Amino acid sequence: MKKYKYIPLLFVAIMGMASCSDFLNEESGDEVIVKTAADYKELLLGSGYPSPTGKLYNVLYLLDDDYMLNEKSMWDPNTDYAGAVSAYPFFTWQPDMWEDQNVNKTYYDDVYSMTYERIVGANAVLDGIDNATGGSRKDIDIIKAEALALRGYYYFMLVNIFGKPYCVDKGSLGVPLKLNADMETSGLKRNTVEEVYQQIVADLEESSALLKQYPKTRGDFRFNIPSVNIILCRVYLQMENWDKVIEAATNSIDNGNPISNYTLLPAKYGTFATYDYSEVELLYGNGYSTCSLPGFKVSDELLSEYAENDTRKTLWFNNGNVYKKRLGSKRTPTNALRISEAYISRAEAYARKGDAANAWKDLNHLRENRYTDYKANQPTDISDLLNEILKERRLELCFDEVRWFDLRRNDMPAITHLYKTKQVDQWQKFVLKDNDAMYTLPLPNEVIQENPSLKQNESATLPTRTPIE
Repeated sequence: MKKYKYIPLLFVAIMGMASCSDFLNEESGDEVIVKTAADYKELLLGSGYPSPTGKLYNVLYLLDDDYMLNEKSMWDPNTDYAGAVSAYPFFTWQPDMWEDQNVNKTYYDDVYSMTYERIVGANAVLDGIDNATGGSRKDIDIIKAEALALRGYYYFMLVNIFGKPYCVDKGSLGVPLKLNADMETSGLKRNTVEEVYQQIVADLEESSALLKQYPKTRGDFRFNIPSVNIILCRVYLQMENWDKVIEAATNSIDNGNPISNYTLLPAKYGTFATYDYSEVELLYGNGYSTCSLPGFKVSDELLSEYAENDTRKTLWFNNGNVYKKRLGSKRTPTNALRISEAYISRAEAYARKGDAANAWKDLNHLRENRYTDYKANQPTDISDLLNEILKERRLELCFDEVRWFDLRRNDMPAITHLYKTKQVDQWQKFVLKDNDAMYTLPLPNEVIQENPSLKQNESATLPTRTPIE
């Protein structure tokens, strides 16, 4: 019988998922004994999967070019709007973003520490699941596959927030690899980006192989084979391994449900993060969508990219505001992994390889299910086709935790944000330059104080970012 020690927060999360009956046996204040496959399944749900009450990666939406401040939210023209004040260090890319005392933790979680807490939950399952009692081989394999998928997903998020892009400098520092449930981190150094990616790939590929042995499940808020391979697509795109992108995307498509045809849906704004829509393979976490981030709206630039016959513009947005693109209450998962991502990822990989025919086939299939009165018009030049695919990727996957990462792997372009806190104020222009060091976020100072073995990123030493005249 294994014993796992958790910090109190994890213990509370576990207890919040089940009663105190025969699910968990408390032996002391910080020890939980997990024995059966059913125990591990509940442990993973409570301490491994993203919390439906948290907003773990909301800060990513403030960094890219898909959001802008909404002046209409500043109701009192002479009073600082709290939503803008709270978002300031992220929205203006400040080097002390994690230390700013005005940040509202209700909307912006401590990305680094909270992600590692979830990794520890997945590790706790992986440490003991092979010795679990009371479950079939299938039960154990599926629980293990889910834990591996979660660990791979979390490390992918961490290394793309705090490490340089793989395609730019895979030998640079990534994040520490913590592969057991022990909470001790003192002395743990940062692994390279390449080493972290090797672990991510190993975890996700093993997860996919385990899940492939059994019939696909769907609708239970847990990873299945299509959703694992959608994450693998994201990983291999960052690595520029186009053949592996195609393989993972095809695996997802072959085992997944069809794309939902938006053109057949009622012409009013709505939502698609429910299992009622065929293309949704996994619901998880709780992103921006219960309401838009306070004081923000979809950027004018993004909205302008949607054609008038693009059903997503009507179905996802209401007068420029994010309108619950993903349905959910405070305790309902609202992020989604959809089969459409596999098609657009595969289209990009084909185009990068110069295979225009297959790239166009996948892009065209997605568009047929998004545009009314659609008329196919294939570009003759492969570079033009690739540009259309990348544009379609932005439109299809906006607010799906991918835009910031896509900008990082595609030349890290300059971004401009307009900022103010009062309606009567003049707009201030803040600029993230081409290849800006802030494309790799600084580590929180608190984390480095707790573990002096960690080396800080260059972005932490940048001067305070000021408005551009």
